[in-house]
Amino acid sequence: MKRRDLEFETLVREALKGKKVPILVLDRRWHTLFPQGEKPAEIIQLEEKLNELLKRQGYLVNDIKDLKKTKKKLMEGIVAGMNDAEPLRENQQRLLLEIKERIETESDELIELPRMIKKANEELLATGAHYCFERLANGDEQLKIVKQEIEELRISLREKTEWKDDLEESMDSAYSLMHGLLGHDVMNLYDKRKGKE
Repeated sequence: MKRRDLEFETLVREALKGKKVPILVLDRRWHTLFPQGEKPAEIIQLEEKLNELLKRQGYLVNDIKDLKKTKKKLMEGIVAGMNDAEPLRENQQRLLLEIKERIETESDELIELPRMIKKANEELLATGAHYCFERLANGDEQLKIVKQEIEELRISLREKTEWKDDLEESMDSAYSLMHGLLGHDVMNLYDKRKGKE
């Protein structure tokens, strides 16, 4: 990306500080910004990255819930089986420790994910804003060209309309003069001849 583009994206990020930005991939308005099939590859990659983070967050939330349920059942089993053989209790305690460690690891990751999601979302927004503003700038340029063409057509139409009016006036004048000079009968011959063409 060009240096000035990165500067623009930095300005967008600065402007977003302290503002609540919706998760773009979950917002319908975001998807309408890019006409079908015109989404840049860079935007698609950033969306995929954000989607993966969101999926990971959902997975961790559900997995931690399941692990906590399993931990609770395991603890109930340990309490209920206090008289069980030593190897069974040791195995249950080992499983309990593994589950506890996994819950801690996934909880730590889950705590970090919102920051990562926010950062990925802001990166997507800044990059998307660059593409949209570039498209707007191109649209402004095209609009200027079209307006200029319309103005040129108006001028041409006005000139042709004036020429047509002058021509009609000249023809009406010539017809009237010919009618006065040649008379009604001769002009009827002209009118009949003109009607056949």
